[in-house]
Amino acid sequence: MDSYKFTTDEFAVSETGIHLLRNRYNFETILFKDITFLVIKKGMLLSNWIFVLLIGAGLIFFSMYYAIAMVNVFNDRNVHQIHIEEIAVPALPLLLGGYCIYLAVQSGIIMTIQMNGKKRTFALTKIVKGNKLLAFVEDLKGNSTLGSKLLIHYE
Repeated sequence: MDSYKFTTDEFAVSETGIHLLRNRYNFETILFKDITFLVIKKGMLLSNWIFVLLIGAGLIFFSMYYAIAMVNVFNDRNVHQIHIEEIAVPALPLLLGGYCIYLAVQSGIIMTIQMNGKKRTFALTKIVKGNKLLAFVEDLKGNSTLGSKLLIHYE
C-alpha cells in the first residue's frame, strides 16, 4: 500500500498517482502517466450545480405560490376552517430550496483530471482549509510525469 502525501475524503495523492477513495479505501487509481491534463482552478464545488440551483429555485417558487394561495384562502369568506398543516406546507420547501441554492452557488478551488476521455472533478476544500494548497501544487509541479500536463489557474 502506498503512503499518501495528501488526502481528502474523495482522493489521495501518492508517488505513483491519484487514488480515488471510498470510506478511506482505494477503489481506483489514476496513474500520473495516464493523465491527459490536470487543471487546478477556481470553480463550483458541486458538480451538478445548475441542476441543484434549478431544484432550489423551483422549491422556492412553489413555496411562494402556495403562500400566495394561502393568503387568498384567508381572504375567502366561504372558508371557515384552515388546518395548521396548510399554513406550514410552504415552510419546508422554502428552507430546502434556500439550502439547495446555497449549496449550488458555493465556489472554491477544484481539481479537474482528464484521462482516457473521462473527466473527473474534485473539490480541494480540505487541502485549502489545512493550508496545504501551496505544498500540494508544488508537489504536483515537482512530478516529472505530469510536466506540461499541469495547468494552474486559481490565483
